[in-house]
Order: sequence, then C-alpha cells, then structure tokens
Amino acid sequence: MNIIKKTAENPQVSVLMPVYKTPEKYLQEAIESILNQTFHNFEFLILDDCPEQPVGHIVQSYKDKRIKYSVNPYNMGISATRNKLIDMAQGKYLAIMDHDDIALPERFAKEVCFLDTHPDIGVVGTWYERFPRTKIKKRYIINSQIERDLMYNCSILHPSAMIRKSILVDNNIRYESKFSPAEDYMLWARLIGKTKFANIPEVLQKYRDYAYNTSKTQSAKMKESSKKVHLFLEQKHPQLMSQASTTQTYKICGFPLVKRDKKGCVIKYTYFGLFKTIRHEPIMTYEADNLPIYIINFNRLTYLKQMIAMLEKYKLRNIHIIDNASTYPPMIEYLKHTPHTVHRMPENYGHMVFFHRDEFKNVRENEYYVMTDPDVIAINECPKDFMDYFYQLLQQYPEFNKVGFSLKTDDINCSPEAKALILKWENLFYKHRLNNYTPYLYASAIDTTFAMYRPLKNWIGKNFYKGIRTGAPYEARHLPWYKDLHNLSDEDKFYAQTDCGSGNWNDANNLEKIKICLMSKAVDTWWENIFSIKKSHKRTIMRILGIKFTFNKK
Repeated sequence: MNIIKKTAENPQVSVLMPVYKTPEKYLQEAIESILNQTFHNFEFLILDDCPEQPVGHIVQSYKDKRIKYSVNPYNMGISATRNKLIDMAQGKYLAIMDHDDIALPERFAKEVCFLDTHPDIGVVGTWYERFPRTKIKKRYIINSQIERDLMYNCSILHPSAMIRKSILVDNNIRYESKFSPAEDYMLWARLIGKTKFANIPEVLQKYRDYAYNTSKTQSAKMKESSKKVHLFLEQKHPQLMSQASTTQTYKICGFPLVKRDKKGCVIKYTYFGLFKTIRHEPIMTYEADNLPIYIINFNRLTYLKQMIAMLEKYKLRNIHIIDNASTYPPMIEYLKHTPHTVHRMPENYGHMVFFHRDEFKNVRENEYYVMTDPDVIAINECPKDFMDYFYQLLQQYPEFNKVGFSLKTDDINCSPEAKALILKWENLFYKHRLNNYTPYLYASAIDTTFAMYRPLKNWIGKNFYKGIRTGAPYEARHLPWYKDLHNLSDEDKFYAQTDCGSGNWNDANNLEKIKICLMSKAVDTWWENIFSIKKSHKRTIMRILGIKFTFNKK
C-alpha cells in the first residue's frame, strides 16, 4: 500500500466529527482511531457543539496538523453542526465519524479504494461491531437490496459511511433538523435515485453501545422521526415501496395460520396470531441487474427483438446473443449492427449450445447468469426486481440449480385443440408447491425457459432440469402460443424449414409431437395409474398398478 505523507493540504478525504459532551476517554479513543488510519491524506474536522463545556484541551493535546478544531458560538444541534462541517470540508470524500466510536485502521483506505473504483457509487458504508458486548452486524452489500431495505430500515450505519461531497453539493442535499435524531436516515432517503449505495462486507467500524447513545436517550423521538421518513419514501418512491412491503396470510377454512409481513428486507412470520419469528433476506453478493443474460438464438429475429426490448425496459444491459449460425438474411444483418455482444457459432448446436461449448465454460462454472430462448417475455405486470428475486431464491434454496418464470396460460387465444394441449402440458410443472403464500413457488423442471443459473461444474446430467418456477406476478409469456399456427409469417416459415428439432410450436404439424410426449407423462385421473392404455402412431403406453409399459411401433 502506498503511504501518503501526513498533510492537511489538498486532502482527498475530510473526516467530519461533531462533538457534544463527549466522555473524555471515548473521545480520545475516537480521535486516536482516526490518526492511526493506514490512509493518511485527510483533514480531520472536529466541531464542538457544546460551548459551555468545550473539549479543546483534549483535542489540542494531539499534535497533528490534520486536526482542525472549532467551537460553535452556541448549541446549534446535530443537523446544523453536520451541515457546517460539510461546508468546511475541502476533501473529495466525506468520512463520517461519531465522537464515541472507533474506526478500524483500514477503514479509510478500503473506502477510498472502493469509491475510486466504483464511480457510480456515492455512499459506501461497512459492516460493524457493536461493543463492549461484542456483536457483529452485517448489512446488505449491493444497491438494489440496500434501496429496498431503506424503505423501512436504515441500511447503512451512518458513522461507518464515506460520501462523495459532489453528490450532496450537486443535488443541494443536507441534513434536516426536522428529522433529527433520524437526520442520517433522511439523508439516505433523499439520495435514493440520485446515486447508488454499497456496504463493504467487512467489519471496519466499532459502534459503542452504551446508556447515552442517542438511539436510547431519544428512542421515542427516533421512532417518530423514522415514521416521517417512511411517509416521505411512500410519496417519493411508491413503486419501490410497494416492492418492499408485502403481506400474505395463509388460511385454512378461513382461519389464519401464518401471516407473512415483509418490510424492506426483514420478514416477520406470525403463527396463529400468537407467535412471531423474524427472518432477513439473504445478503446478495452480486448486483443481479449486471449479471450476463445469454439468449440462444436461431433465425428468430422478431422474438429476439422483443426479448431485447423487454430487457432494456428493465435496464438490463449485459446482453449476450449466442447465434447458432442463423441463415435468415434479416437476422444476419441485425447481428451486424446490434450494440450487444454476439457469439456467432460455426454451426447450429441447438438450444443446449451454452452447455456444450468451451468458450462458456468459465461463466457456467464460476458465475451466476441468465440463459433463455428468445421467445419468453416477462409480462407487463412483472416487478422490475425480478432479477434480485431470482438471485435471492437461489440463496434461499441451495438444493435447486436455477430459478425461472412460470408461464402465463389464462390469456392464450389459439385453437381449442392447441390450448387444451398447452394447459395439459403446463399442469405437469405446478404440482409441487414450495410455499403456501404468494407469490407461489414450485419445484419444477425448467429447460431453456428464462431462468437464472447458479455456477456448477457439471451441468449436463440429471440435475439440469432441477429448478424453481415462480408464480404470479413473476410470470412470462411463451410467444409461440399466441400465434396462428395455420397462418405463418415468412419468418415463421423460414424457421420451420431450417429448425433442427428445437421448437415444439413451429407449425400445426408439431402438435402431434406434443400429444405423444403428453401421452407418456400426463395422467388425467387417479384410476389411469391403476389401469389404462394409450395409443399413438408411434407407441402404445400401458399403465398397470402404477407401473408404465411402453411399446414402440415400427
């Protein structure tokens, strides 16, 4: 690590520490923790808000040119004092510090490094340790989860934070006294949508927990101030608030058994109206919006354009098109000009190309990613946080390998025969529910429908299909179900002529293939398992006492 000369000239960081009636020992420990930082290019601004009992004799006992001590002419209050410190600051970054906490030696170095390498992040905090009774407190790491949790909880420990001064100056944002002692929470609320947040997943701050903490001495006022912040967030960010607040009740015969109340990233379960448990969302380590999305494509230009438009609507930009040697001329022209990454295959490897080609090995074994056909589009009502939701489910259910959309079927307008086949086929995938509250989750096979995958060394095998399908509103439409199989476009006809067997809904002739597949998998009534015989032009399937016998015809 580069050691920077101790100087207060042209500081990169301004340390802001308001002081008010601080016990001498605690103040000394706080000051020394700043002076002992491994990062040295900072100014240390200490502003005393108690002119009746100044602590200048303690501060001035430290002979360090970086310390700049001043005293308010009268007791201005914490918000005005913090704002005065911001105006005094010369640094690019503002390091927040409370007068009774302890910053660990690497805190500034790691926060500066993080902000230098993440220009889109305006606020970074850290995990911390409550002391003297040691308790490690972990916070959410990535912006999407922090923002959602901020709707109800202060997800960044204020005295662990470092802020870009330009974010506050450019947006004319300051601490507001009418929200004290939750002025820090309101500051984060004001910054939502103006910048992004992050927490470094490492304990870099020690938070002193004692009888004179503001959170304890002003607990009632803190609660009222937090309610004001929540009201502001409801009015300013209604969509984000609706995603952060859900309530579901599981009932039997009208009697409520379990109530699930989610506020931010905290989930409370109430059983029989008597017992409560609390669970927190798993901490996401990836910004799910940035995960790569691989679209397996072959001669399907219209569907591909619709898929990409849907992804761009949700501000998903890390898009990869794996093209299986398309031959449709308009498709070839489109691939030449798309701004997204194109992986052109030398031949048609089919819908499993991602799992057979070595160039994707590093991704499938070491990264989370999305893989999909181009003809599966999220419905308009699908929440914009579906990528985060999929990722959370993969953390919550480690025994499953992927999570994807369920497919909407109640609005299909095709021939009665085709619709009956679709409904019968889809019913196979929603028999094993994982939960009893909405949105429902189903243990279900997923092929190459839109899904998020966890990294695995060996994907091809019996576990390939082991996934979770999400219930409404996390649904998608399978676009081929909505077209007239008897009135195909030129593109559809071209695809039908060149397809190597991947598509089941290319034209009316393929309905027979679905019938044959259903015949072997679907049982309509319980007695068919006891004894039934089903025939097609390819095979006969007989079931006797739950045992299936298949006889293929020549």
